[in-house]
Amino acid sequence: MMSNMPTQADRVLDLGEEGCGQLVMSVMLAMRELQPGETLLVTAYDPAAPVDLAAWCRMTGNTLVQGLPELSGGQFLLKKG
Repeated sequence: MMSNMPTQADRVLDLGEEGCGQLVMSVMLAMRELQPGETLLVTAYDPAAPVDLAAWCRMTGNTLVQGLPELSGGQFLLKKG
């Protein structure tokens, strides 16, 4: 069953199978382009993505607003701090 994000994201980033290092680097570069308070919807299929994104948000002052599992991966709504 597919889940819908309740909030419209300001930007969408599909990272496919990218793992920890590349996933975090791609998210960091995408977040640089956003203004504080804007959101980024990330789709990532790496099993470690939920943990990696939560840790990255804690370390950078950004917020993991919501993580929604999908059939083949996950979607994560990040808010720029």
